[in-house]
Amino acid sequence: MFVLETKNVRLILEAVPVSMLRVHERIIPEEAQKLLLQLKNWALLHNPIICGTNNIILDGHHRTYAFKQLGFPYIPVCKIDYQHEDTQVRCWFRLLTNVAYIGKVMEVFRRAGATIKPVGNKKGLQAGLEHNPLSFGLQHGSLYFLVLFPRHQVHDAPEAYDQLEKIQNKLADGGITTNYIPCEAAEDQDTFCELQPNQAVIWTPQITKDMVEEAVNQNKCFAPKTTRHVIPARPINVNVPISWFREDVPLNQLDKRFTRFLNEKQVMRLPPGQVIDGRYYEEELFVFLDKKR
Repeated sequence: MFVLETKNVRLILEAVPVSMLRVHERIIPEEAQKLLLQLKNWALLHNPIICGTNNIILDGHHRTYAFKQLGFPYIPVCKIDYQHEDTQVRCWFRLLTNVAYIGKVMEVFRRAGATIKPVGNKKGLQAGLEHNPLSFGLQHGSLYFLVLFPRHQVHDAPEAYDQLEKIQNKLADGGITTNYIPCEAAEDQDTFCELQPNQAVIWTPQITKDMVEEAVNQNKCFAPKTTRHVIPARPINVNVPISWFREDVPLNQLDKRFTRFLNEKQVMRLPPGQVIDGRYYEEELFVFLDKKR
């Protein structure tokens, strides 16, 4: 194994059996097939899968799926303490566009069995969501609504997001498109002031680590784009040969090879807030570089 030390947590890079990783979120089939085709042509895997020391995947469900589909016995991972306070789980809100009339969205929720209650403002909605952890919020302009499903329909977090996935599909049939925004956007008044008249936001239930672990232990999966794990640091640009992980070799032999490979690299630490290859990273980065010869 190869260890990176941060101020508070340790990152462990190693090779593990693909079968060891524990899935908590379903893949998006179209994205998975696209990645599967790409992976067949890649010589290098740029970044390892991020998982907890409990083997729950935090980032990399689609890559893990592709490795399984291709029959790879092993996969490179970066393990981090899932229960550490600096490892956080957040969620994605749904930004709806082409909403000509908010009543159309509300009707889809009602037909799915939900009750919709108007609340006065954002604080009222936040209070309602806190009191009802498996409920949803709906915002359109200055209008706020609390959306509640009966207990027999939604009695845990995976079922709540299953209902949401069905509702998104119904909305798509009616010409309403869904995009994903971080839940923290709700705290950014500027972001929400920029909403267009034809846009609305679905506030999703907040997911906790306990909910994720409970779902995994019960062999349940959340719908795609449910969780957004925030970690204190991340290794990138590892660029390890993919072919190594399809070889029929003992795991300890492969892991030693992977560790030697990483030891031969130069590691550059970058503070949070970097934009690399068009992606914004809010965590500290460990960038692997080839040593100059």
